[in-house]
Amino acid sequence: MPQLSVPTEAVLKRAIDLIGQDGLSDDDIQQRITALVDEPVLAQRLIAWLPEAFGLVLISGMDGVDPPAAFTARDRRGRWREFAFDAEPLLPMALVLANEMFIAGPRYSFGRIAQRSAMVAAVSQVLQQDGSVFGARISGPAIAGVQAEVYSAGAGA
Repeated sequence: MPQLSVPTEAVLKRAIDLIGQDGLSDDDIQQRITALVDEPVLAQRLIAWLPEAFGLVLISGMDGVDPPAAFTARDRRGRWREFAFDAEPLLPMALVLANEMFIAGPRYSFGRIAQRSAMVAAVSQVLQQDGSVFGARISGPAIAGVQAEVYSAGAGA
């Protein structure tokens, strides 16, 4: 299995800026990130993972929430397979940059990106229904648009 590519920090920051930019549609983000990296699989990984990294930083700071350590991706046959977060090599740098933006800002951009996270959506839904997430265990994201085979031919559940 070929090694997954990891963008430079500058490219990652540019992708973060695009996803956090006000007024861009999902199609605009898709087109601009695809043009930015000129590698369709990397573009899909950036679009899928950057919001989840920001969401993970946000929910990890919530009292009483047990953040996930794994994600799922669908294979070519349509089956969901689970992988540890370390299967995605761009996640560590994305988490560092998300944490930096959470601390230093701009908070508005941080929030725009984190709101795209499936994990944040799940937490928001629980808060609306129950008023508290204390003791909640959040499932990891289901990564759409990136096939499980990208992460490993033999790993996963």
